[in-house]
This record gives sequence, structure tokens and C-alpha cells, in this order.
Amino acid sequence: MTSKAKVKGNSWERECAKGLSKIFGYNFERCKGSGAFVGGKNSIRKIKLSETQLVSSMADIIPPTEMKNMVVECKFYKDFPFYMFLQNKSIPLIDSWIEQQLDVVVDMNFWFIAFKINRVGSYIVIPEKICNFIDDRIGNHSIYYYNNEKYIVSEFFPFIELYKNEILKKSA
Repeated sequence: MTSKAKVKGNSWERECAKGLSKIFGYNFERCKGSGAFVGGKNSIRKIKLSETQLVSSMADIIPPTEMKNMVVECKFYKDFPFYMFLQNKSIPLIDSWIEQQLDVVVDMNFWFIAFKINRVGSYIVIPEKICNFIDDRIGNHSIYYYNNEKYIVSEFFPFIELYKNEILKKSA
């Protein structure tokens, strides 16, 4: 029997895939597995997998061939400590998400974390170094530091829509 948390997570993955499909005009699909297949102790599997196998097992969303370097991890939580962005403290939840992604991605990947908080909204965590296209159009957002690297935290779908063309080029 599937837990409520798993059902909630699966629904966000489907919503995320549907939204990305609508924005980019390509088909994104929810992956039945997860990044754990090639993350952490399983990272040795990356050596043995074909490119197609690797792309389809790196994260929660399988990107279209046209955007094969995109790696999308989805998280859905009841609460999130947004106030900690203003306290100059690390947020263990974000730290663990970033660590999980860093275990899975390779240098050529354009990766981000799409997270949703109950009755609040959906957001993106993306490394600043891979999104050098950010400009003043972004509006309100937060900068988050983890291991001396900068990450942008912003509203998810508005960010994707705003930088659609740049993301398409980076993830091809």
C-alpha cells in the first residue's frame, strides 16, 4: 500500500512534468524510480549505464531528447522554514537536497530542484554557476549558500517561463 507522502510526491512529479511539457512544448514524464538508483552508494552504476539509461534514472522527471541534459528532482513538503533565508543560517533540508543532486549529476547536466510546499507554492533551487543568464527580470528571489556555492531560490513556474529559451539552450 502506498503512503500518503508518496502519493503526494508522485502528484507533484506529475504536475511538474505536465507544467514543463506545456512550457517547452516537449514531452516530460515522471520517472517511476528515483535519483537514488544512481545516487550515493549506487553512483558506480553511472559507469555501466548507457546514456539513455542514465538520463532516465537520474531524477524524478525524464526530459525529452531535445533537453537530455536536464535533471529535475522534485520535493513536496508540508512545511518549509522560509524565515531561515533571512537569518543567515543553513537550511538542512535544502542542504540535503543539494547533496542528493550532487551525488547524481555530472558536469554537463543542467540541474535543479523543484519543490512544493502545501498551500504556499512551488519553488526552484538552482546553482547560480549553471544559470549565468539570470538578469533583472527575475525580480524577488533569494540567494542561498551551500559549500561556498551560490544557489538561486525563486518561484518555480515563473522562473522556468521567464528563462525558457536560455534553459532550452543549456539543457540541449
